[in-house]
Amino acid sequence: MPTKRKMKNKQQGNDKLIKKYESFIHGFRDVILFIRHSDGKILEANTAALKAYQYSRDELVTKTIFDLRSPETRKQIMPQMDAAAISGLLLETVHIRKNGTRFPVEVNSQGITIGEETIILSVVRDISERKIAEQLLQESENNLRALLNAVTESFYLMNKDGVILAANETMARRYGLALETLVGSCIYDLVTPDIAGQRRAQANLVIESGKPVRFEDMRFKRNIDQVLYPVFNSNGRVVRIAVFGIDLTDRRKMEHDLETMAFTDQLTGIYNRRGFINLAERQLKFSKRSKQRMLLFFADIDKMKWINDNFGHEDGDRALINTARILVKTFRESDIVSRVGGDEFAILAIDAEDKTAEGLLDRLNKLIHSSNSRKGRKYDLSISIGYAVFDPHHPDSLDELMSRADMHMYKQKKAKSRRRRREHE
Repeated sequence: MPTKRKMKNKQQGNDKLIKKYESFIHGFRDVILFIRHSDGKILEANTAALKAYQYSRDELVTKTIFDLRSPETRKQIMPQMDAAAISGLLLETVHIRKNGTRFPVEVNSQGITIGEETIILSVVRDISERKIAEQLLQESENNLRALLNAVTESFYLMNKDGVILAANETMARRYGLALETLVGSCIYDLVTPDIAGQRRAQANLVIESGKPVRFEDMRFKRNIDQVLYPVFNSNGRVVRIAVFGIDLTDRRKMEHDLETMAFTDQLTGIYNRRGFINLAERQLKFSKRSKQRMLLFFADIDKMKWINDNFGHEDGDRALINTARILVKTFRESDIVSRVGGDEFAILAIDAEDKTAEGLLDRLNKLIHSSNSRKGRKYDLSISIGYAVFDPHHPDSLDELMSRADMHMYKQKKAKSRRRRREHE
């Protein structure tokens, strides 16, 4: 069982790593929550979260995600967090403010590893405006003008030929036109011919099916989430199309940054196990198709426990960081270098064969020797490493490659151990 002191140190380490991203998370308008996967406790939240839920920070970090969700959705929380931890999750649900009022939200969650814990990083967006817009559109076309003036995102109404019948100021600004000029224009004349063809096909699908169509558009270097809603006449026929657009540029950038965080080992800055497996699986599929040979290396720091026991965990962390730097210098920029757990590292050398391994291992040994030659070192760094060859004509799975490389690494580690014992006899 872990001691209270170890648990406290672990929590302090997690808090320190979360604080590292404090300036990053407080700069965004969307709510950001750090949630512990094991029990749903809220570990950190940005300024937008305090405003949205009407709690102080001290109040919010005493809550769990169960406290913020509507009662009827709470049974779904743990399965949803499990899914988010494995592959990320996008969902719509209902959250509750401190005063008890409810509001609809879209939640994009991603699992990341901080220290030894899985943390769910959730980006929450209030979609009240969008829900109101959808409701009003369904109720009556007559409400459209009021809706256009009420929402802050782009919105326009067009007939079946693409002629814009009404629009709001946001839509006009995105196209750099006066509202009076925009209304009456054909939307297909405002885009390139290839894009116009795609938009016509999407509009025709709405007209034929009577169902909304959603897609993400790149307009003027901005990511715009577009939804085309059918507008019916009294006979139930689609006569117009209402188009609602939300600017997702900042969100897409944040998602990219969060994905990078989820795939990165926070201590060493190289890929973590999740990042390695994700990238390596893709590379194996590509190499199998392109008949490209590869090498998978598995490395382990020798006497890591001895370093921690004799010099402390800070020196142990420095050994991990130094090993990561040496491995990055050893291998090529195109290779995938990762820390897969503890003192273990995995590297996928792309487009490489047995003769490539000799040169890489020679370079690794020289870099280790150079590191150990520096003045003031407390111990000599030693790394055991083994590798397995990926043959595209007889392909192994990633698990099989890692198992074979691990086996060769342990053979080297045992040989080193026997040699040390003989030297001390």
